[in-house]
Amino acid sequence: PAYGLYARNVRGLSVNNVRFEVTSPDLRPAVVFDHVEDAGVNGLSGQGNPDAASLVRLVDTRDVLFSASRVLTPSAALLQVEGAGNRGITVDGGDISKAAQPVKLANNATKDSVKLRV
Repeated sequence: PAYGLYARNVRGLSVNNVRFEVTSPDLRPAVVFDHVEDAGVNGLSGQGNPDAASLVRLVDTRDVLFSASRVLTPSAALLQVEGAGNRGITVDGGDISKAAQPVKLANNATKDSVKLRV
């Protein structure tokens, strides 16, 4: 489901200073968190794809901090947030200027589940 990192049913995940690149275009997101709780992602850099939904996909994920994220190539969005169970997601800093939009919402996700401090 991801070209870089897939985490499902995980609590207390820490990811620091990772860079995901592909040799040919890939429609999968770099990172997928599915039912992840209490995670910190610092220094994530990844190649996006304007034809894919996002660089990172979050499904019913709670209490996650993304800090110093970098979108390396044009992307439709930094995050795609799916499901009504998402909450407490924060994007703090970084360079997401190559993302057409910071967040896409799907499958009953609400805008108040994500805080942007970019």
